[in-house]
Amino acid sequence: MKTRHSRSFSLPVYLLLAIGSVSIFSCSSVRKTSTSAAKTTQSGPRFLDDIRVNPGDRISSRNKSYGYTEKVPEDKEPAEEPGANLTLNEATLVRKYADILGVDDKKVNNIDLIEEIDDWYGTPYRYGGSSKNGIDCSAFSRTLFNDVFNAAIPRTAQEQYDYCDHIKKSQLKQGDLVFFHTTGGGRITHVGVYLQNGKFVHASTSSGVMISDLDDYYWRRVYRAAGRLPKAELTKN
Repeated sequence: MKTRHSRSFSLPVYLLLAIGSVSIFSCSSVRKTSTSAAKTTQSGPRFLDDIRVNPGDRISSRNKSYGYTEKVPEDKEPAEEPGANLTLNEATLVRKYADILGVDDKKVNNIDLIEEIDDWYGTPYRYGGSSKNGIDCSAFSRTLFNDVFNAAIPRTAQEQYDYCDHIKKSQLKQGDLVFFHTTGGGRITHVGVYLQNGKFVHASTSSGVMISDLDDYYWRRVYRAAGRLPKAELTKN
């Protein structure tokens, strides 16, 4: 009897243990599932404005406040540096004349002018001449204005003086004319084309086509006036 009672009592115990094990396993599964879900929710990088992006998700560019670079409008793009498109020969010529004029390379900005000067540089002086074999001062200034500035001016130095609007020496700009009376009288006998920094190019009787300085003692002593092409002529060209 004792043995039969023990067997009948052990069966409910096994059932209770089995039910308890199932309950424990079920709670563990639920806990793991909820923990896994929490981890999934927090996965992926977190950006500004509390935006989360998980692998495979897409986000509108309107919500991206990171890594944005505004495109500069075309009319506000940085200005191109002067001389950026020069050929090697042009750049070399710019450096050469910047050194002669004593100015920064960026201030030598009329390539046609310095090319024309360089082409004529050293041409001997010849009174009444107008070619590479020999040229006088007024023929040279006339040639320079015709080839570079597309402007026609009279032939002689005196006629060029009479044709120009007279300006002060302090108002001189590149392309203006400078006049001299080298014989000691009042008549204009010499002319040159002003460049910059006090320098002018001309056909001198001693050295031919060259660049001189208005502040040199001789040129300062014989200087007479400065002239600029009439506004109508400048407008036309």
